[in-house]
Amino acid sequence: MKTVVDGKLNPELGLTIKGSLNLIGTAITELPENLSIEGYLNLVGTAIIKLPENLSVGDSLCLRDTAITSLPESLSVGDYLDIKGTAITELPDNLSVGGDLDLRNTAITELPKNLSIDETLYLGGTAITSLPENFSIEGDLNLIGTAITELPENLSVGGHLDMRGTAITELPENLSVGGYLDLENTAITELPENLSVSGDLYLEGTAIVNYPVVYDCGSDNRAIYLDLKDKTIIHIGCFRGTKEEAIFRIKVEYTNPEDYINKVRECFNKLEELK
Repeated sequence: MKTVVDGKLNPELGLTIKGSLNLIGTAITELPENLSIEGYLNLVGTAIIKLPENLSVGDSLCLRDTAITSLPESLSVGDYLDIKGTAITELPDNLSVGGDLDLRNTAITELPKNLSIDETLYLGGTAITSLPENFSIEGDLNLIGTAITELPENLSVGGHLDMRGTAITELPENLSVGGYLDLENTAITELPENLSVSGDLYLEGTAIVNYPVVYDCGSDNRAIYLDLKDKTIIHIGCFRGTKEEAIFRIKVEYTNPEDYINKVRECFNKLEELK
């Protein structure tokens, strides 16, 4: 059975498709309203300029390299939504995405307040300069390549928060990150007292002054720091342990360990200096 007939979806397929629909390279120009696809829908490079109302996609929806300029208010996507490089300028108020949302290199200027994303949000190359108040995301938040200069208070990120190379200069109060927090090559100089990070901190290229951090350690020139919750624990790359455990590990792994050991001691000494 042909998928496309006269530029339209073959009506014999019906409005509910059990599997996936890959329309790359077809002559399709429109989709029927109330279309429901249990799998993925790939429209890359098609001549479709508008999505139908009540479109439901159980898996991913890929719109790259299409002329689509808007998304229907009733759109439902169960997994990854890719609109990278499209001419779409705004998102529906109550958009819900079960996977990643890739907005990179679009002209979108703001995020809707009720946006729901289960996995990663990519904002690089957009005109977005701020996030909604009390913004919360269950997955990762990737801000690399954005024009964002400040973060809202009470920001909650269930996964990782990647801020490498951004123009953000301070972290908000009550920031909560469920994964790692990457601040590499930012101008951030202080960590909030109530900062909550469940994973690692990446601080290379920063100049934190209010927290026990020591820079340019070892052959990797990494930043080492004390644990946010337990100041008897030091983080050195993938290693975390007490001062004695860290010194022992360095002696085992380095031929000339003294400089590195002194950096570890310096990190613990900073804790006392900051009290």
